[in-house]
Amino acid sequence: MHVQNLKSKMNINPHASVVPFLVMVDPDQCPTVVDFKYSSANDYTYYVIGGSHFVEAQRQLVKEYALTPFFKYVEWKVYVRLTHEEAKLLAWDHNNR
Repeated sequence: MHVQNLKSKMNINPHASVVPFLVMVDPDQCPTVVDFKYSSANDYTYYVIGGSHFVEAQRQLVKEYALTPFFKYVEWKVYVRLTHEEAKLLAWDHNNR
């Protein structure tokens, strides 16, 4: 239901709801921010913190409106080495926007 609500809102006004996709890099693969290599970004394992409903709604809209380029882009925020508490706080804050 949440995905359908987001999808409806985005379909009416694609610019009204732009929420970043929050992920954390697997700490075994990237223990510190200094270790993060942009050139290896596609090789890391990521854990979703927030934004999966938004991304799913957007994915569905891309299928329906293949010629609308706006729906093809997702803003990512990548976090490195968060504690469980920090990840929970980010998820909570993200879901309350």
